[in-house]
Amino acid sequence: MTSFSMLSETIRALFALWALLLGLFCIINAVLAFGKKKYILGSSAILLFLPIYLFWQIIFDLSLSNKGNVMNDISKTFVDIYWLYWLLIFITFTLLNIVLFIINLHYEKNHITINSIKIYLDKIDCGVCYYKPNGRVLFANTCINQICSSLMGSPLLNGNQFREVVGNEILSIGDEKWRFSYREIVLKNERIHEITASNVTNEYNKTKMLEKDKVELSRIKKELQEYNLSIEEMVRHQEILQAKINIHDEMNRLMLSSVATENDNISQLDNIFALWQENALLLSNEVETKKEETMIDHINEMAKSLKINLIWKGDSPAILLEKERNIFFQTAQEAIANAAKHAKATEMTISIENIKNAINCYFVNNGIIPQKPIVFTGGLSNLESLIKKQDASITTENKKDLFTLTLIFSHKNNPNG
Repeated sequence: MTSFSMLSETIRALFALWALLLGLFCIINAVLAFGKKKYILGSSAILLFLPIYLFWQIIFDLSLSNKGNVMNDISKTFVDIYWLYWLLIFITFTLLNIVLFIINLHYEKNHITINSIKIYLDKIDCGVCYYKPNGRVLFANTCINQICSSLMGSPLLNGNQFREVVGNEILSIGDEKWRFSYREIVLKNERIHEITASNVTNEYNKTKMLEKDKVELSRIKKELQEYNLSIEEMVRHQEILQAKINIHDEMNRLMLSSVATENDNISQLDNIFALWQENALLLSNEVETKKEETMIDHINEMAKSLKINLIWKGDSPAILLEKERNIFFQTAQEAIANAAKHAKATEMTISIENIKNAINCYFVNNGIIPQKPIVFTGGLSNLESLIKKQDASITTENKKDLFTLTLIFSHKNNPNG
Protein backbone atom coordinates (compact mmCIF):
# COMPACT_ATOMS: atom_id res chain seq x y z
CA MET A 1 0.00 0.00 0.00
CA THR A 2 1.31 3.37 -1.04
CA SER A 3 1.26 5.97 1.73
CA PHE A 4 0.64 9.68 1.11
CA SER A 5 4.32 10.50 1.73
CA MET A 6 5.34 8.19 -1.13
CA LEU A 7 3.31 10.11 -3.69
CA SER A 8 5.09 12.33 -6.19
CA GLU A 9 5.64 16.01 -5.38
CA THR A 10 3.19 17.00 -8.13
CA ILE A 11 0.34 14.98 -6.64
CA ARG A 12 1.12 16.26 -3.13
CA ALA A 13 1.09 19.81 -4.54
CA LEU A 14 -2.36 19.16 -6.04
CA PHE A 15 -3.61 18.00 -2.63
CA ALA A 16 -2.15 21.16 -1.07
CA LEU A 17 -3.93 23.32 -3.64
CA TRP A 18 -7.13 21.37 -3.04
CA ALA A 19 -6.85 21.99 0.70
CA LEU A 20 -6.22 25.71 0.10
CA LEU A 21 -9.32 26.04 -2.10
CA LEU A 22 -11.42 24.13 0.44
CA GLY A 23 -10.22 26.51 3.15
CA LEU A 24 -11.24 29.53 1.07
CA PHE A 25 -14.57 27.84 0.37
CA CYS A 26 -15.13 27.45 4.14
CA ILE A 27 -14.37 31.13 4.70
CA ILE A 28 -16.90 32.11 1.99
CA ASN A 29 -19.58 29.89 3.58
CA ALA A 30 -18.88 31.40 7.00
CA VAL A 31 -19.15 34.98 5.69
CA LEU A 32 -22.43 34.23 3.87
CA ALA A 33 -23.91 32.57 6.96
CA PHE A 34 -22.90 35.28 9.42
CA GLY A 35 -24.18 37.90 6.94
CA LYS A 36 -27.62 36.28 7.20
CA LYS A 37 -27.24 36.05 10.99
CA LYS A 38 -27.21 32.24 10.72
CA TYR A 39 -24.65 31.71 13.47
CA ILE A 40 -24.91 27.91 13.67
CA LEU A 41 -24.29 27.59 9.93
CA GLY A 42 -21.34 29.99 10.17
CA SER A 43 -19.86 28.13 13.12
CA SER A 44 -20.13 24.86 11.17
CA ALA A 45 -18.13 26.40 8.33
CA ILE A 46 -15.40 27.50 10.78
CA LEU A 47 -15.27 24.03 12.39
CA LEU A 48 -14.88 22.49 8.93
CA PHE A 49 -12.10 24.95 8.16
CA LEU A 50 -9.96 23.69 11.10
CA PRO A 51 -9.29 20.07 9.88
CA ILE A 52 -8.83 21.31 6.30
CA TYR A 53 -6.18 23.74 7.55
CA LEU A 54 -4.59 20.88 9.55
CA PHE A 55 -4.23 18.72 6.43
CA TRP A 56 -2.84 21.66 4.47
CA GLN A 57 -0.25 22.23 7.26
CA ILE A 58 0.70 18.52 7.22
CA ILE A 59 1.37 18.69 3.47
CA PHE A 60 3.42 21.85 4.04
CA ASP A 61 5.46 20.11 6.80
CA LEU A 62 6.07 17.12 4.49
CA SER A 63 7.45 19.46 1.83
CA LEU A 64 9.78 21.07 4.39
CA SER A 65 10.96 17.66 5.68
CA ASN A 66 12.25 16.79 2.23
CA LYS A 67 14.54 19.80 2.60
CA GLY A 68 15.97 18.58 5.92
CA ASN A 69 13.41 19.84 8.45
CA VAL A 70 12.08 17.47 11.08
CA MET A 71 8.31 16.69 11.10
CA ASN A 72 6.33 16.44 14.31
CA ASP A 73 4.66 13.20 15.38
CA ILE A 74 1.15 14.21 14.24
CA SER A 75 2.37 14.98 10.72
CA LYS A 76 4.34 11.70 10.57
CA THR A 77 1.23 9.76 11.57
CA PHE A 78 -0.98 11.34 8.89
CA VAL A 79 1.54 11.16 6.00
CA ASP A 80 1.98 7.42 6.58
CA ILE A 81 -1.76 6.82 5.99
CA TYR A 82 -2.77 5.14 2.74
CA TRP A 83 -3.23 7.84 0.07
CA LEU A 84 -6.74 6.65 -0.86
CA TYR A 85 -7.89 7.54 2.65
CA TRP A 86 -6.55 11.06 2.04
CA LEU A 87 -8.60 11.19 -1.15
CA LEU A 88 -11.77 10.07 0.65
CA ILE A 89 -11.24 12.64 3.42
CA PHE A 90 -10.76 15.46 0.89
CA ILE A 91 -13.82 14.34 -1.07
CA THR A 92 -15.78 14.39 2.23
CA PHE A 93 -14.52 17.93 3.00
CA THR A 94 -15.56 19.01 -0.50
CA LEU A 95 -19.05 17.55 -0.17
CA LEU A 96 -19.55 19.16 3.23
CA ASN A 97 -18.51 22.54 1.80
CA ILE A 98 -20.95 22.09 -1.08
CA VAL A 99 -23.76 21.19 1.35
CA LEU A 100 -23.08 24.32 3.43
CA PHE A 101 -23.07 26.46 0.27
CA ILE A 102 -26.37 24.94 -0.94
CA ILE A 103 -27.95 25.62 2.48
CA ASN A 104 -26.78 29.23 2.21
CA LEU A 105 -28.30 29.63 -1.27
CA HIS A 106 -31.54 27.92 -0.29
CA TYR A 107 -31.96 30.20 2.72
CA GLU A 108 -31.21 33.25 0.55
CA LYS A 109 -33.94 32.31 -1.93
CA ASN A 110 -36.62 31.36 0.58
CA HIS A 111 -36.12 33.86 3.41
CA ILE A 112 -35.94 37.63 3.77
CA THR A 113 -32.36 38.61 4.43
CA ILE A 114 -30.35 41.80 4.44
CA ASN A 115 -28.98 40.93 1.00
CA SER A 116 -32.41 40.18 -0.44
CA ILE A 117 -33.73 43.50 0.88
CA LYS A 118 -30.81 45.35 -0.70
CA ILE A 119 -31.26 43.53 -4.01
CA TYR A 120 -34.97 44.38 -4.01
CA LEU A 121 -34.39 48.05 -3.14
CA ASP A 122 -31.82 48.28 -5.92
CA LYS A 123 -34.39 47.01 -8.43
CA ILE A 124 -37.31 49.30 -7.54
CA ASP A 125 -37.85 52.47 -9.61
CA CYS A 126 -37.79 54.87 -6.66
CA GLY A 127 -34.88 56.17 -4.62
CA VAL A 128 -34.34 55.35 -0.93
CA CYS A 129 -31.69 56.78 1.37
CA TYR A 130 -31.07 56.53 5.12
CA TYR A 131 -28.45 58.52 6.95
CA LYS A 132 -27.47 59.61 10.44
CA PRO A 133 -27.83 63.18 11.77
CA ASN A 134 -24.14 63.79 11.05
CA GLY A 135 -24.74 62.99 7.37
CA ARG A 136 -23.13 59.53 7.27
CA VAL A 137 -25.05 57.41 4.79
CA LEU A 138 -26.31 54.10 6.19
CA PHE A 139 -28.02 52.88 3.03
CA ALA A 140 -28.63 54.23 -0.46
CA ASN A 141 -30.04 52.20 -3.33
CA THR A 142 -28.92 52.37 -6.95
CA CYS A 143 -31.70 54.76 -8.01
CA ILE A 144 -30.90 57.41 -5.38
CA ASN A 145 -27.20 57.20 -6.26
CA GLN A 146 -28.00 57.80 -9.94
CA ILE A 147 -30.18 60.79 -9.01
CA CYS A 148 -27.41 62.19 -6.79
CA SER A 149 -24.88 61.81 -9.61
CA SER A 150 -27.21 63.70 -11.97
CA LEU A 151 -27.87 66.54 -9.52
CA MET A 152 -24.52 66.89 -7.74
CA GLY A 153 -22.12 65.22 -10.17
CA SER A 154 -20.90 62.74 -7.54
CA PRO A 155 -22.13 59.67 -5.63
CA LEU A 156 -24.15 60.07 -2.47
CA LEU A 157 -21.60 60.59 0.30
CA ASN A 158 -23.34 62.99 2.70
CA GLY A 159 -27.06 62.81 3.44
CA ASN A 160 -27.30 66.37 4.79
CA GLN A 161 -25.79 67.86 1.64
CA PHE A 162 -28.15 65.85 -0.55
CA ARG A 163 -31.10 66.97 1.60
CA GLU A 164 -30.17 70.65 1.06
CA VAL A 165 -30.10 70.13 -2.71
CA VAL A 166 -33.43 68.31 -3.13
CA GLY A 167 -35.58 69.69 -0.29
CA ASN A 168 -39.29 68.70 -0.28
CA GLU A 169 -40.17 69.57 -3.85
CA ILE A 170 -40.42 68.31 -7.43
CA LEU A 171 -37.24 68.56 -9.50
CA SER A 172 -36.57 68.01 -13.20
CA ILE A 173 -33.87 65.44 -13.94
CA GLY A 174 -33.49 65.05 -17.67
CA ASP A 175 -36.94 64.50 -19.14
CA GLU A 176 -38.35 63.17 -15.87
CA LYS A 177 -39.94 64.75 -12.80
CA TRP A 178 -38.95 63.47 -9.36
CA ARG A 179 -40.72 64.26 -6.09
CA PHE A 180 -38.63 64.09 -2.92
CA SER A 181 -40.00 63.52 0.58
CA TYR A 182 -38.22 63.57 3.92
CA ARG A 183 -38.94 62.25 7.39
CA GLU A 184 -37.25 61.24 10.62
CA ILE A 185 -37.60 57.78 12.15
CA VAL A 186 -36.36 56.27 15.40
CA LEU A 187 -34.58 52.92 15.13
CA LYS A 188 -33.26 51.31 18.30
CA ASN A 189 -33.41 54.64 20.16
CA GLU A 190 -31.42 56.36 17.42
CA ARG A 191 -32.73 59.08 15.09
CA ILE A 192 -32.42 58.17 11.41
CA HIS A 193 -33.22 60.47 8.49
CA GLU A 194 -35.01 59.10 5.42
CA ILE A 195 -35.20 60.57 1.91
CA THR A 196 -37.36 58.96 -0.77
CA ALA A 197 -37.55 59.94 -4.44
CA SER A 198 -40.58 59.03 -6.58
CA ASN A 199 -40.88 59.33 -10.36
CA VAL A 200 -44.00 61.46 -10.93
CA THR A 201 -43.47 62.28 -14.61
CA ASN A 202 -46.82 60.83 -15.73
CA GLU A 203 -48.75 62.42 -12.86
CA TYR A 204 -47.04 65.78 -13.46
CA ASN A 205 -47.85 65.76 -17.18
CA LYS A 206 -51.46 64.76 -16.54
CA THR A 207 -51.81 67.53 -13.95
CA LYS A 208 -50.54 70.09 -16.45
CA MET A 209 -53.02 68.79 -19.04
CA LEU A 210 -55.85 69.04 -16.50
CA GLU A 211 -54.88 72.63 -15.69
CA LYS A 212 -54.98 73.52 -19.39
CA ASP A 213 -58.36 71.78 -19.73
CA LYS A 214 -59.62 73.68 -16.69
CA VAL A 215 -58.65 77.01 -18.25
CA GLU A 216 -60.30 76.01 -21.51
CA LEU A 217 -63.48 74.87 -19.72
CA SER A 218 -63.58 78.16 -17.83
CA ARG A 219 -63.37 80.04 -21.11
CA ILE A 220 -66.14 77.91 -22.63
CA LYS A 221 -68.28 78.45 -19.53
CA LYS A 222 -67.95 82.22 -19.87
CA GLU A 223 -68.86 82.04 -23.54
CA LEU A 224 -71.89 79.88 -22.75
CA GLN A 225 -73.08 82.30 -20.08
CA GLU A 226 -72.71 85.22 -22.47
CA TYR A 227 -74.54 83.17 -25.08
CA ASN A 228 -77.25 82.40 -22.53
CA LEU A 229 -77.70 86.10 -21.84
CA SER A 230 -77.94 86.80 -25.56
CA ILE A 231 -80.58 84.06 -25.90
CA GLU A 232 -82.56 85.58 -23.04
CA GLU A 233 -82.33 88.93 -24.78
CA MET A 234 -83.62 87.43 -28.04
CA VAL A 235 -86.49 85.70 -26.23
CA ARG A 236 -87.31 88.94 -24.50
CA HIS A 237 -87.44 90.83 -27.80
CA GLN A 238 -89.58 88.06 -29.25
CA GLU A 239 -92.02 88.36 -26.34
CA ILE A 240 -92.16 92.12 -26.76
CA LEU A 241 -92.73 91.72 -30.48
CA GLN A 242 -95.55 89.23 -29.85
CA ALA A 243 -97.08 91.56 -27.29
CA LYS A 244 -96.94 94.44 -29.75
CA ILE A 245 -98.62 92.27 -32.37
CA ASN A 246 -101.38 91.45 -29.90
CA ILE A 247 -101.74 95.12 -28.99
CA HIS A 248 -101.73 96.03 -32.68
CA ASP A 249 -104.61 93.62 -33.26
CA GLU A 250 -106.40 95.15 -30.30
CA MET A 251 -105.79 98.62 -31.77
CA ASN A 252 -107.41 97.54 -35.05
CA ARG A 253 -110.40 96.30 -33.13
CA LEU A 254 -110.62 99.61 -31.25
CA MET A 255 -110.38 101.56 -34.49
CA LEU A 256 -113.30 99.59 -35.92
CA SER A 257 -115.21 100.08 -32.70
CA SER A 258 -114.49 103.84 -32.78
CA VAL A 259 -115.78 104.15 -36.33
CA ALA A 260 -118.91 102.25 -35.43
CA THR A 261 -119.60 104.28 -32.30
CA GLU A 262 -122.28 106.96 -32.47
CA ASN A 263 -120.86 110.47 -31.97
CA ASP A 264 -123.66 111.57 -29.66
CA ASN A 265 -123.19 108.62 -27.22
CA ILE A 266 -120.84 110.21 -24.67
CA SER A 267 -120.63 107.15 -22.37
CA GLN A 268 -119.61 104.84 -25.20
CA LEU A 269 -117.06 107.37 -26.44
CA ASP A 270 -115.52 107.56 -22.94
CA ASN A 271 -115.18 103.78 -22.77
CA ILE A 272 -113.52 103.68 -26.19
CA PHE A 273 -111.13 106.47 -25.18
CA ALA A 274 -110.19 104.65 -21.96
CA LEU A 275 -109.42 101.49 -23.94
CA TRP A 276 -107.21 103.54 -26.29
CA GLN A 277 -105.23 104.89 -23.32
CA GLU A 278 -104.85 101.45 -21.74
CA ASN A 279 -103.54 99.84 -24.93
CA ALA A 280 -101.13 102.73 -25.51
CA LEU A 281 -99.60 102.12 -22.09
CA LEU A 282 -99.47 98.38 -22.65
CA LEU A 283 -97.59 98.97 -25.90
CA SER A 284 -94.67 100.44 -23.95
CA ASN A 285 -94.46 98.49 -20.70
CA GLU A 286 -96.64 95.36 -20.63
CA VAL A 287 -93.96 92.80 -21.37
CA GLU A 288 -91.35 94.57 -19.24
CA THR A 289 -93.63 94.58 -16.23
CA LYS A 290 -94.47 90.91 -16.62
CA LYS A 291 -90.82 90.02 -17.08
CA GLU A 292 -89.76 92.03 -14.03
CA GLU A 293 -92.49 90.55 -11.84
CA THR A 294 -91.60 87.04 -12.99
CA MET A 295 -87.92 87.51 -12.09
CA ILE A 296 -88.75 89.04 -8.69
CA ASP A 297 -91.04 86.10 -7.94
CA HIS A 298 -88.28 83.72 -9.01
CA ILE A 299 -85.76 85.40 -6.69
CA ASN A 300 -88.24 85.38 -3.81
CA GLU A 301 -88.84 81.64 -4.33
CA MET A 302 -85.08 81.00 -4.44
CA ALA A 303 -84.52 82.89 -1.16
CA LYS A 304 -87.41 81.03 0.47
CA SER A 305 -86.03 77.64 -0.59
CA LEU A 306 -82.62 78.59 0.93
CA LYS A 307 -84.33 79.74 4.17
CA ILE A 308 -83.36 83.38 3.70
CA ASN A 309 -85.75 86.16 4.64
CA LEU A 310 -85.64 88.54 1.64
CA ILE A 311 -86.44 92.24 2.10
CA TRP A 312 -86.87 94.67 -0.82
CA LYS A 313 -86.20 98.36 -0.27
CA GLY A 314 -85.76 101.50 -2.33
CA ASP A 315 -86.61 101.90 -6.00
CA SER A 316 -87.98 99.21 -8.29
CA PRO A 317 -85.73 97.34 -10.74
CA ALA A 318 -87.85 98.98 -13.45
CA ILE A 319 -85.63 102.10 -13.24
CA LEU A 320 -82.76 100.06 -14.70
CA LEU A 321 -82.15 99.71 -18.39
CA GLU A 322 -83.01 96.41 -20.07
CA LYS A 323 -79.47 94.96 -20.04
CA GLU A 324 -78.88 96.29 -16.54
CA ARG A 325 -81.96 94.48 -15.22
CA ASN A 326 -80.61 91.17 -16.53
CA ILE A 327 -77.33 91.72 -14.68
CA PHE A 328 -79.18 92.92 -11.56
CA PHE A 329 -81.32 89.77 -11.34
CA GLN A 330 -78.33 87.49 -12.06
CA THR A 331 -76.30 89.25 -9.34
CA ALA A 332 -79.20 88.86 -6.92
CA GLN A 333 -79.28 85.10 -7.54
CA GLU A 334 -75.51 84.76 -7.01
CA ALA A 335 -75.64 86.91 -3.85
CA ILE A 336 -78.42 84.81 -2.34
CA ALA A 337 -76.72 81.52 -3.23
CA ASN A 338 -73.36 82.61 -1.78
CA ALA A 339 -74.97 84.05 1.35
CA ALA A 340 -76.65 80.72 2.06
CA LYS A 341 -73.70 78.51 1.09
CA HIS A 342 -70.69 80.37 2.49
CA ALA A 343 -72.03 82.91 5.03
CA LYS A 344 -74.91 80.81 6.49
CA ALA A 345 -77.07 83.95 6.30
CA THR A 346 -80.72 84.03 7.35
CA GLU A 347 -81.70 87.46 6.06
CA MET A 348 -80.85 89.61 3.04
CA THR A 349 -81.89 93.14 2.10
CA ILE A 350 -81.93 94.20 -1.55
CA SER A 351 -82.18 97.95 -2.17
CA ILE A 352 -81.79 100.17 -5.22
CA GLU A 353 -80.68 103.77 -4.86
CA ASN A 354 -80.94 106.24 -7.76
CA ILE A 355 -78.31 108.93 -7.30
CA LYS A 356 -76.70 111.46 -9.59
CA ASN A 357 -74.96 109.83 -12.58
CA ALA A 358 -75.32 106.32 -11.08
CA ILE A 359 -77.69 103.68 -9.78
CA ASN A 360 -76.42 101.66 -6.80
CA CYS A 361 -77.83 98.21 -6.02
CA TYR A 362 -77.06 96.89 -2.51
CA PHE A 363 -77.23 93.24 -1.43
CA VAL A 364 -76.76 93.10 2.38
CA ASN A 365 -76.77 89.85 4.39
CA ASN A 366 -76.35 89.06 8.09
CA GLY A 367 -74.13 86.01 7.58
CA ILE A 368 -70.60 85.20 8.72
CA ILE A 369 -68.16 87.99 7.87
CA PRO A 370 -65.26 86.63 5.74
CA GLN A 371 -61.86 87.03 7.40
CA LYS A 372 -59.88 87.10 4.15
CA PRO A 373 -60.18 89.48 1.19
CA ILE A 374 -62.96 88.47 -1.18
CA VAL A 375 -61.76 86.93 -4.45
CA PHE A 376 -64.45 86.55 -7.13
CA THR A 377 -64.51 82.93 -8.33
CA GLY A 378 -67.03 80.68 -10.04
CA GLY A 379 -70.31 82.39 -10.89
CA LEU A 380 -69.26 85.78 -9.50
CA SER A 381 -66.09 85.72 -11.60
CA ASN A 382 -68.07 85.21 -14.80
CA LEU A 383 -70.62 87.77 -13.67
CA GLU A 384 -67.85 90.29 -13.04
CA SER A 385 -66.66 89.99 -16.64
CA LEU A 386 -70.21 90.65 -17.90
CA ILE A 387 -70.56 93.61 -15.55
CA LYS A 388 -67.38 95.21 -16.88
CA LYS A 389 -68.72 94.95 -20.42
CA GLN A 390 -71.70 97.11 -19.33
CA ASP A 391 -69.39 99.80 -17.88
CA ALA A 392 -70.58 98.81 -14.40
CA SER A 393 -68.68 97.72 -11.29
CA ILE A 394 -69.12 95.41 -8.31
CA THR A 395 -67.58 95.84 -4.83
CA THR A 396 -67.75 94.26 -1.36
CA GLU A 397 -67.73 95.82 2.11
CA ASN A 398 -67.93 94.65 5.74
CA LYS A 399 -69.81 97.19 7.86
CA LYS A 400 -71.53 96.85 11.23
CA ASP A 401 -71.33 93.04 11.20
CA LEU A 402 -73.07 92.99 7.83
CA PHE A 403 -71.63 91.95 4.49
CA THR A 404 -72.57 94.21 1.57
CA LEU A 405 -72.24 93.45 -2.13
CA THR A 406 -72.68 96.62 -4.20
CA LEU A 407 -73.52 96.69 -7.91
CA ILE A 408 -73.00 100.14 -9.47
CA PHE A 409 -74.34 101.21 -12.88
CA SER A 410 -72.71 104.43 -14.02
CA HIS A 411 -75.00 106.80 -15.96
CA LYS A 412 -73.20 109.91 -17.20
CA ASN A 413 -76.53 111.15 -18.43
CA ASN A 414 -78.83 109.38 -16.06
CA PRO A 415 -82.22 109.19 -17.73
CA ASN A 416 -83.91 108.56 -14.39
CA GLY A 417 -81.86 110.94 -12.28
